[in-house]
Amino acid sequence: MSRKTASNNLNLETIKDIALKRATAKTYFAIGLLVLSLFAAFAITGQANKSVSVWTASKDLAAGDAIKDGSATAVKVFLPMNSDKYLSSESKIINLVANRGILKGELLPASAISQNFEGESSRSVPLKIVRSDLPNDLESGQSVDIYSLPQDDLNSVKSREVELISIGVTVESIDLKSRDMGGDIGIVLKIPERDVLYLLSALNQSRIVVVRNEI
Repeated sequence: MSRKTASNNLNLETIKDIALKRATAKTYFAIGLLVLSLFAAFAITGQANKSVSVWTASKDLAAGDAIKDGSATAVKVFLPMNSDKYLSSESKIINLVANRGILKGELLPASAISQNFEGESSRSVPLKIVRSDLPNDLESGQSVDIYSLPQDDLNSVKSREVELISIGVTVESIDLKSRDMGGDIGIVLKIPERDVLYLLSALNQSRIVVVRNEI
């Protein structure tokens, strides 16, 4: 009987030791996870402290467009190496001019904004394009080429050829309602100033076709 009791006591002690070791291992594991979580939190906080506030375009800007209220928004981003290449939100940018096209959401590079624009200015030209003469999924901000397709003229014996009127122009806006309803689609294009008169003069005698030049 005494041997059996001693054996039971030994088993209980063994079970207690195993349970204690397991509990200790779990405790160490939990402490390790807590320490790692603290390190991760400190790392994230440190990275956040290195974030800088810069300007980002609130809408598409074409070369020659002046920066107005609502053209840009201040955002905080993590730029550890090249933050000096972008305009800080403390910089005064109102009435400055874009040197090149800037897409909505793009950070404003210091090199893309200046007080004067020496390139060719553009004009916002509204057009109505036949539904079949432009891509069905065309969106604002995309770049397109403009072609003139001559219409048949019974009074003329000389046939005219297809002409490329302007290349790489920006879609400023597109009337989504008219696109959904069918028929002609209203669109506004940023046309270089030198091409505006030629484009408008071609409207009466030609079909204007809009071709996307990038995918």
